[in-house]
Amino acid sequence: MILLRLIALTALIALSTVTALLAPSAEAQADGVEWVTAERQHLTLWHTQGQVRADDLADEGQGAYDLVSDLIDASLDQHIALIVWPLGADPSDESALPPGIDGDLLVLHVTRNASGSVRNAVTNALISAAAAPHGDQVPLWIRSALGFWSQGPLPGFYLRRAGSVVLFDHEEYYSFEQLEMIPSTWQFQAKYFGQAGGMLAWMIQDWGPETLTKLFSVTGQGVPFYEALEQVYGIPREQFIDEFTDNAERALLLLWPYIEPQDQPFYETLNLNYVIMVAAGIPVLLLFFFIGKRMFYD
Repeated sequence: MILLRLIALTALIALSTVTALLAPSAEAQADGVEWVTAERQHLTLWHTQGQVRADDLADEGQGAYDLVSDLIDASLDQHIALIVWPLGADPSDESALPPGIDGDLLVLHVTRNASGSVRNAVTNALISAAAAPHGDQVPLWIRSALGFWSQGPLPGFYLRRAGSVVLFDHEEYYSFEQLEMIPSTWQFQAKYFGQAGGMLAWMIQDWGPETLTKLFSVTGQGVPFYEALEQVYGIPREQFIDEFTDNAERALLLLWPYIEPQDQPFYETLNLNYVIMVAAGIPVLLLFFFIGKRMFYD
């Protein structure tokens, strides 16, 4: 009994010591940061991991702004202050804001040091501006699709996986209700982002970017998003996924504007005549081998 009490007391002391050591470390990481900035045409980015990283992320953010604003004909009246927070920092703490942040800036907080997070922050700001004051009506799947659009090439795996859903796996695409949540595993994420990207590509190809702009405008007038979708594209909500399914191969594999070139499978480069000649030559070579072996070695 005494031994158990000593073990418990030792563990408690060790836990208190570790907590005391870690707390100042985390606080110092959040408070003792040195901010660097990178300024672009529409945004200024604050970062804490060096000028090179800040410049890279600022280029990503500006690239997202240029692509998405052009596609949906949206712009932001305010210059963007894009703050990439270090691990352990609290974006809600106004005293921790980097110097130079004032009320004339549109402040966007990014809590992950990743280019995708920067692009998505800028993309979501443009979407909210395009559908203002009802930007919260725009669903997650079209935000995700435009987030992928903002980064350029959509990885070919996403397209192949999403395209194979109907063509080979005989599965159904996600419903609008299922598209409200991004799956946690990468295989289903591939299907999710591939479908979202394919739907966006289909909408742009068949109706044009100006119709996409109108969709956001009608949503901004207070029309619920899926009612606006039916009003602008002429397809009821309950039929939209089926209509996309009928056009999925074309939308996913041919029309995405930034598809990376894929290596042609080796079997598609083979000439059938050469295959026949090799197949016919193998038995002949084996025959000569055994004849030679019998004549010269036996």
